[in-house]
Amino acid sequence: MPPKDKNSSREKLLDVTFSLIYIHGYSATSIGEILKEAKVPKGSLYHHFDSKKALVMAMIKERLFPKMDLFFNYNKQEGLTVFQSLKQTFVAMSKNKNLINFGCPLYRLMVELSPVDSEFDALLLTKYEEMMQGLQNLLQVGIDSGEFTTQLNSKTFATFYITSVWGILSISPSVSSSKQFITHIKYILTLLESYKTN
Repeated sequence: MPPKDKNSSREKLLDVTFSLIYIHGYSATSIGEILKEAKVPKGSLYHHFDSKKALVMAMIKERLFPKMDLFFNYNKQEGLTVFQSLKQTFVAMSKNKNLINFGCPLYRLMVELSPVDSEFDALLLTKYEEMMQGLQNLLQVGIDSGEFTTQLNSKTFATFYITSVWGILSISPSVSSSKQFITHIKYILTLLESYKTN
């Protein structure tokens, strides 16, 4: 498969669609705004996508999902414990200004689109479930290796962790800050640390 041309009209449309919808939401972002920002003619849009919905579905798969894998990295890092790997993920998140200012893009789209469109709901849910399973698996590695006690329920903690992080990220940009996020994360890490075996 040949490498993607980042300057192609399709790639520009996907990049701009992600940026605008992340900040303004699906309903508040028009095709006209996307075309203007991408500097792409309407004909190019409809050459690649037959509707705004088709464009956004492609954006979710090709832009949003890879960004979620970067934002919420639930892989055990080589040479680090599970606890250290999660801490490293939190540190990276705290330095991401868009994430702090605008919240989790997956969460925002789920809140806006899942109740009104079953196709969007099904697509977004796949990533949510994948994230939840990935974190659960990572925590289970910690339990199985003896890093955490068996009192840690990987599924329950994974659910708490993700919903708690989404909660702190979903508050208004006017009151959110990296400092506030770090304070919240320290509490989660302290709670997780209480399950460590040493």
